[in-house]
Amino acid sequence: MSSRGVEIVVVGAGIAGCAAAIAAARENKKVVLIEKSDCIGGNATNSNVGTICGLYYRTFSETPEQVGYSFSKEFISKMIARSETKAPIHYHKGLFIYSYEWSILQNILEEELKSNGIEVMRASEIIKIERENRQIKGLVIKTKEETIEIKPQTIIDCSGNGIVSQLGNLEMISSGSYQSASQIFRVENVLSANEFSLNMAVKKAMIQLVDLHKWPQSFKSLSLVPASLKNNHADFKITLPEKVTDNKEANDALAAKAKAYVQEIFPPLSKMVESLKSADIKTIFPQLGIRIQQRSRGKYILSETDVLSCNKFADGVAEGAWPIEEWHEDGKITMEYFEPDDAYMIPAGCLISDEMDNLYFAGKNISATTKAIGSARVMGTCLQTGYAAGKLATCSSAEEKETMIAVLRKELLHSNE
Repeated sequence: MSSRGVEIVVVGAGIAGCAAAIAAARENKKVVLIEKSDCIGGNATNSNVGTICGLYYRTFSETPEQVGYSFSKEFISKMIARSETKAPIHYHKGLFIYSYEWSILQNILEEELKSNGIEVMRASEIIKIERENRQIKGLVIKTKEETIEIKPQTIIDCSGNGIVSQLGNLEMISSGSYQSASQIFRVENVLSANEFSLNMAVKKAMIQLVDLHKWPQSFKSLSLVPASLKNNHADFKITLPEKVTDNKEANDALAAKAKAYVQEIFPPLSKMVESLKSADIKTIFPQLGIRIQQRSRGKYILSETDVLSCNKFADGVAEGAWPIEEWHEDGKITMEYFEPDDAYMIPAGCLISDEMDNLYFAGKNISATTKAIGSARVMGTCLQTGYAAGKLATCSSAEEKETMIAVLRKELLHSNE
């Protein structure tokens, strides 16, 4: 087994992992990004979430203000420059979202990683870690060709399920089950240009079809991904009736079942909805849209009270602007809002391991309760926590880290003035 050293390893090439890798590389660090699939982007591309939430403050004014670092704003500006969608969309009760095309997002991420000199190891999975006292000394990684060992100075775990902490037998934040997952699929040859009318027709048809075929009630949640109806194709999202757990085999089986559900429901739906009578399924996106799983424990655990009271931390390094959102097995959603035109802060302690001195977290793996992560998991917030973790991971001492936290907080607040 070959072995080599590297300054920073980022685990997981979702939007948080890419942000972390870019931020660290811009501090002149040698970064290796490890991704278990063949493609980067995580759920944003492989599941095609389709909308970026948490980019804007909730507001009842006509023009929402964007939240986050200049890094986040510059990234979205690149998306807007290449996309048909040029402005945020009002989603619900003062919430604004940005609709994107997955291939554009993936191309921009690829370009940013390349231009910043980041090495990406695709189809690579961490199978073992070596730890000594409060340090992770090595990561054993299985690729398609070989098994190698990387000896990092620092690790940033953006895996979404705390894989580094799991393999290191570190304390996790977990539940028996989590929010329901979703499956997104793309349909072509749609004979409609009116998204609202098509969505209403689909909703009406699914109410009848669920009763007729005795399908799970969650299938009534089938709907268009906002602003996805264009060029005679549209993306649809269905909520699954089964529980998501931390069991990989069970989740893999659920992913297979989700694709079978899509193949089952679409033929009768297309016969009932006039605009879909000539439509066909073009793509069932490969990854299941798993929203929440177990997370690593940090120096601080963000709570739902912190979120709903818009707590402002002295070491805050990210701003959360999305409410607590929970998807249930019956297809229903519950939202817990805080005051409009406000946000809560995520402290640096949520991004720093409580047990390992060279381990950091970002994205859906930050240290938070199950309810709190229901807000902080969204992509707009993941961009921020990824960026902040990437900067913090470049610090070689506690003093440097304190200085970096102050710099990040100042940069974050200044960008929102």
